[in-house]
Amino acid sequence: MNKKKTIVSSIIVAVLLALVLSYQQMIQPLLSFMDAPEVSSADSDSATKSKPATEITTATSIPMPSNTVPVTLDRVTDGDTLSVTFPGDAATHKVRLLLIDTPESVKPNTPVQPYAKEASNRMKELVQGKKLQLEYDAGGATDKYGRTLAYVYADGKQVNETMVREGFARVAYVYKPNTRYLVELNAAQAFAQKEKRNIWSKDGYVTSRGFQE
Repeated sequence: MNKKKTIVSSIIVAVLLALVLSYQQMIQPLLSFMDAPEVSSADSDSATKSKPATEITTATSIPMPSNTVPVTLDRVTDGDTLSVTFPGDAATHKVRLLLIDTPESVKPNTPVQPYAKEASNRMKELVQGKKLQLEYDAGGATDKYGRTLAYVYADGKQVNETMVREGFARVAYVYKPNTRYLVELNAAQAFAQKEKRNIWSKDGYVTSRGFQE
C-alpha cells in the first residue's frame, strides 16, 4: 500500500513540475513585452525626420525619356536658364527650363532677390560636368525671345523637378500644351512648401506672380 502511495505521489509531483515549467514558458514572453520600452509616435516621427535631406531632395520621379537631344554646357546664367551647344553647331543657345521660375540674380535693373544666388549655385552643381540631355514639350522648342524651351536632364535626372523639390524654384509659366510634367512638378512643389525649403522658408515671399521682398 505504501509503495502505491509513493508512486502516486511521484506522479503528482511530476505533473506539478510540468505545469510550473509550462506556465513559465507562457508567461515569460508576456512579461518581457511589458518590460520593453514604449516607442512613441514622436520617437517614430523623429527617426523619420532624421533622414538626411540629400536622400530626399535629389530624388526624381521623372525618368528620362528616349527622345532627348544631347547638348554640351556652355555656362549657367541663373537658376532657370543656361547656355548650351548642340552637336555639330558651334553657336551657343540659351535654354529656359520649362514650368519653373527662380528668383532673379542677373535681370537688368532688378536687385538680386533672396535665394537667387543659392538657386544659381545649385543649378551649377546639378549640371556642371554632367551628361546633359534636353526634352522638348508639345508646344514648340523656342519662345518669342528665341530661347530653347526644354526639360533638362543631368546624368538622367530631371533638373526641373530637382530645383522645385529642393525649394529653389516655383512652378510657373504654365502654358498649354507645354504641361507634360505639371502634375509631377506640382507634387514636388507641395513637398518643398510643406518642408519650408529655401524659398518657402520666407513667409509671403513666393506669390502667384513671382517673388517679393
